[in-house]
Amino acid sequence: MYKCLILAFLFFPLLVKSQENITFQQVDSLTYQYFIKGNWKELINLSKRYEPMGIQSKVLFQRAGYAYFVTADYTMAREQYEKALKFDLGDQVTLEYLYYCGLNLGSQESARYYAQNLFPETQKRLEIASFKAVDELDAELNYKSNDATTRSDPSYYRVGIKTQLGYRLSLYQSVSYYGQTIDGSRTKQPEYFALLKWKVTPKIQLKGAFHGINTKILSYSYPAYLGFLGVSTQIKRFNLEGNVSVLSLDTATVQQFGIQATVNLPGKSGVYLTSGLTGIAENGTSRAVFSQSVGLKCLKNLWAEGNVTLGNLNNYNNLNALYVYNAYDPTVFRTGMTLFYLLNKHIALIGNFTYDQKEFGNNLNNNQYYNQLSLSGGIKWKL
Repeated sequence: MYKCLILAFLFFPLLVKSQENITFQQVDSLTYQYFIKGNWKELINLSKRYEPMGIQSKVLFQRAGYAYFVTADYTMAREQYEKALKFDLGDQVTLEYLYYCGLNLGSQESARYYAQNLFPETQKRLEIASFKAVDELDAELNYKSNDATTRSDPSYYRVGIKTQLGYRLSLYQSVSYYGQTIDGSRTKQPEYFALLKWKVTPKIQLKGAFHGINTKILSYSYPAYLGFLGVSTQIKRFNLEGNVSVLSLDTATVQQFGIQATVNLPGKSGVYLTSGLTGIAENGTSRAVFSQSVGLKCLKNLWAEGNVTLGNLNNYNNLNALYVYNAYDPTVFRTGMTLFYLLNKHIALIGNFTYDQKEFGNNLNNNQYYNQLSLSGGIKWKL
């Protein structure tokens, strides 16, 4: 017994050393066998061992990338294929899987960035074009109900169109309408929104938006204009964003500064978490708004996202300034859930339920609140 232990003690360092001295040919052979047999777990585990040793090649990264891809870890798959691309910038297999990784991670901009270097026949097969006047259409209809006797149930609807100006440049435009009667006076609010996105590099994206609002109360008009700038970057599983916006009202100028972080967790459930912190400066005062959302894939074509927002949302904007919360009665707490159902590769259906606690706007911070429920349905059609 003791002799066995002594022998094991003597030969263990040699065994470890032999594993550390694994050659490229051995790694190539093992990964090929795992790849052919579909042994993705062992392939991934082996890739974690040999890569730090400096054993690298395009094929090895492609095999590891595919193993991550079929196990639905699209973030790590993208990372492996990005490393493979450095060995051959024009490799069509690598570029196509980077395109698929972008789509599966919900980033059409990232997918199109790599699609620009695909062969024309591949672009045609994937139905990708540099310019497309009408790439997507979407519509949203919202019904709100509240328990305030002096406020009518608000109405809101919106339609939008997305244009691909190039592989890395897109323009989204939207028109919307909000209406409500408050203390006997009818408020009508038509809006126009435009968002320009530019994918500068695979990791960096710049965004700029304009939102025009024309609030009409009785025979009076109160126009407002909002400018928005944002930059985002991708670091492994994290997507980080910083943004700034300025809202010009007839009574004040509202400045907003925001930071946001999204992390994509591994696994077929596709769980992601997004946290955002926003600072708002208005009329010499400042306040903070915090938002948190979590999403996951429930079924093959069904995703769910829950969210909560804490803070006074008076003149607050989100989703790249698409939504501006400038209602007479500010929301002070919001929570809800959104469902996304992919009907087919062209059509997605969206349903949302939201609860708002709102404060009567006659006198801000008067601690008089009412409740508002919101149901909305939407459709997005990719042509």
